[in-house]
Amino acid sequence: MGRRLEYEVKTSVRLNMNNPQHVRINNVIQNLDPKIFKSKNQFIIDACKFYIDHYGEEEFMDKKEKKRAAYISIDDLDELKAEMIEAATTEARNEVIKLLGGVISGMNVPQILLQKSIVEEEEEQTEDVMDDEDVAGLAMGWMAKGD
Repeated sequence: MGRRLEYEVKTSVRLNMNNPQHVRINNVIQNLDPKIFKSKNQFIIDACKFYIDHYGEEEFMDKKEKKRAAYISIDDLDELKAEMIEAATTEARNEVIKLLGGVISGMNVPQILLQKSIVEEEEEQTEDVMDDEDVAGLAMGWMAKGD
């Protein structure tokens, strides 16, 4: 009975003798020079290691593993920062335009801000699908009736 070690893992390889590539591999493995390779096992391990070393194990590993080990570069952070600044600038510009429109129409700015917060709360509660311009128009009409 052979020795059984707990730290050993067995992997088998099937070779199809109808496949010329498999026939060639079998021929090499069966006729290894014992002066160069003392075991078939070590030959296969060396062949696999050579292949991995020259092509990179990233090519063979599951993409999930690669994704988990990815790092964010400074360029990625700069790109993200630029996108966030652009979005914030656009949002701020839209708010300023709305406020200036209210001032030009003769409305008091604090009333616009108060009305905007009321409208936002109502939108969150009712989940009504209305355009911001429609809501602003309705709010301004309602504020004009109140004066």
